[in-house]
Amino acid sequence: MADESDLVDKLRQQRDRFIAFAFAGADMLVEMRDNDIIGYSAGAGEALHGLTDRDLVGRPLKDFVHPRDQKLFEDAIQRLHNSGRLDQLTISLIGRDEVVSRMRLSGIRLPQMTCSHLVLGRIPTMADNEAQGRNVDGKTRFVETMRQRLNDANRAGQALTLTLVDLSASDFSGLDPAITQNLLTTLHHALDGISVDGASAGHLGERTFGVLHHPDTTPHVLEENLMRVGRKFADGRVGLKLKSNSVAMKDSGLSSDDVTKALTYIINSYLRDSTQFAITTLAEGAQIALEDSLIRVKNFRKMLRQDKLTFLYQPAINIRTGAPLNYEAFTRIDHNNALFTPAQILPFAAEAGVIGEMDVAVCRKILSLMSDPKLISPLAHIALNISAHSLVNPIFFRNLQQVLKEHQPRLGRLILEITDVATISNLDDTRRLLTRLRSQGIRISLDDLGAGSAAIDLLRTLPVDFAKVDHHYIAEANTPKGLAVIRAIASLCRELGVVAIAERVEDVKTLALIADVGIDYAQGYYFDKPTAEPPQKVRYYTEQVERAGLATPSLASTA
Repeated sequence: MADESDLVDKLRQQRDRFIAFAFAGADMLVEMRDNDIIGYSAGAGEALHGLTDRDLVGRPLKDFVHPRDQKLFEDAIQRLHNSGRLDQLTISLIGRDEVVSRMRLSGIRLPQMTCSHLVLGRIPTMADNEAQGRNVDGKTRFVETMRQRLNDANRAGQALTLTLVDLSASDFSGLDPAITQNLLTTLHHALDGISVDGASAGHLGERTFGVLHHPDTTPHVLEENLMRVGRKFADGRVGLKLKSNSVAMKDSGLSSDDVTKALTYIINSYLRDSTQFAITTLAEGAQIALEDSLIRVKNFRKMLRQDKLTFLYQPAINIRTGAPLNYEAFTRIDHNNALFTPAQILPFAAEAGVIGEMDVAVCRKILSLMSDPKLISPLAHIALNISAHSLVNPIFFRNLQQVLKEHQPRLGRLILEITDVATISNLDDTRRLLTRLRSQGIRISLDDLGAGSAAIDLLRTLPVDFAKVDHHYIAEANTPKGLAVIRAIASLCRELGVVAIAERVEDVKTLALIADVGIDYAQGYYFDKPTAEPPQKVRYYTEQVERAGLATPSLASTA
């Protein structure tokens, strides 16, 4: 009897562990029988979409799947039956009062069991993602969808309308955050339902949507659809207020690039201030976008002329000796006694074709600083970021050569770190350009090197001296898979004679991991933060490598 009791306790513990494991990354756990009927349900179903466990048990899970996802769900469940596993399927569930919840579904079917176990986790809103620092660009996806739909409509001789909807004046304070997300997701689905092909709506901001539709769907019909959805969340908990603006999408012979720029400008203008938005046609948006671009180019060039560029410096360190390999110079823009990163400027500069002008100006400035030994030590080697977009521009390369000619004595201490390496499309042309730079004494580094065939092609084809291992891989070095990836990258670099440098190394544990895979150089907060003070004197980081137990006494220096 005691043995049987012990067995029951162990089974309960295993069940509890399984449930805890499931809920560690999910909001609901569902047990599905052979006939795909829900036999058990636990979790936050009622909070997420208004359905209690009692509502779910005894019914097929398929009954709660949005019609658009039914076929996707059926195929996924068939895969689960065949392979015993289902990974990260995104579906929409319909709850009480037609509430739609976007969920991520995973599942497993163990051989010794006659049922399948599914876990469902809600997909965070765009606002949630932004708060956690994730890069979720709904605007880009929506613009690309609209561009494709407009191409199709042009071929068919059809007219389309873009309607932008702003709900920022709505009062959701009476709702739980999870219910608010469900409301926004349901509104998105309602807009999809009246859009072109049933899939041409986009969630553009926390409470802003865009929908591409046929002109016979009037703004009044669209607003009525949304208000109907809002009323489903009644009981005085929601004060749904919306503002909409419609833009005629006749392209008037615009090129594909012009259409993309116009759509992007229209959406950004609406997100900036919907109350002042007054664009009524795509052609009008294209014209204003062009004028705005010209003004921004003019201001951009004015900034370069006024020498607003400055730098922050951070060393890359030999993890055995503490000696600096080089100092990376991060470009900053000095405006009103505050330093700004180029992040908001560079995308525009690349799009407008003037990023090369900034790269030339940055190169000229750093070489001028290097010419003064009181500012930058003659022993310090400087790594400077140059965009791959610039390399393919003949005007940039000609202007760069003029700058290099003026500073020939310092080129042996200059490292050009090529950014945006994923955009390099012509490896042969890039190889020729980099070979010419190296013949002048300049060394070449690849920034944010990743894994896969693209990285192999870059390292195999291009004449590079250094490769910065992408910080995302370094951050995952404490996992078996992540460690295997950086070990493979380090091995490839060694075989090809390229020095690997680990980015964003911030603690002793990470430093020990990269040392274990054979990476001998690191850059990150563990050694030093970026500083505005130029490296007037080369500093050795002996204490840090000794603290990590990596120092080689015969090589280390305290100079």
